[in-house]
Amino acid sequence: MKKIALLLIFLAIPSFAVYVDVGLGYGGASSEVDDHSLECNGCDEIAVTLGLRIGGQVTERLWIAGELAALGHRYYDSDNYIQLNSYLFGPSIIFYPVDHFHLSGSIGLSWTANQTDIRGLDLDDGSGAALEFTAAYDTGVRGHGALIGMKVFSSSNELENIKKDMSMVGVTLFIAYAHK
Repeated sequence: MKKIALLLIFLAIPSFAVYVDVGLGYGGASSEVDDHSLECNGCDEIAVTLGLRIGGQVTERLWIAGELAALGHRYYDSDNYIQLNSYLFGPSIIFYPVDHFHLSGSIGLSWTANQTDIRGLDLDDGSGAALEFTAAYDTGVRGHGALIGMKVFSSSNELENIKKDMSMVGVTLFIAYAHK
């Protein structure tokens, strides 16, 4: 049995392709705690996404990967900031319906790491679930290139101490390096 398994692995190695993409996005987000929108009058805000996927090819147009992604939603003014971060870890499916058009979706475990420099304000961290969808143009023909597109990230996490739900939704434009 071991010999058959080793033979199958040996025969599959030449057809296995590795998929890696890593990128950065910029856009807008909204954050809520128990359905109450978090807002900061007079503050600026920004959303940033990060992502890393590693996986392999299933068919010519279909890839599966594991993903680690993040959405950071920051409120800030000249004196203070509140940084709300949500992370996703889970499986991802990547599909190319036509050449150069990349569609993907991920779902998985989520956790938060929230920060502020405002004295006396404690921000809870939490855990829950998240999902992400992307549509992008893939500049690469074979091997590697850039993905340029749009990402929608959504998470729902129960905050540890106060037992309230924090949800985040972000829509960002992104660029990522992709090797396949």
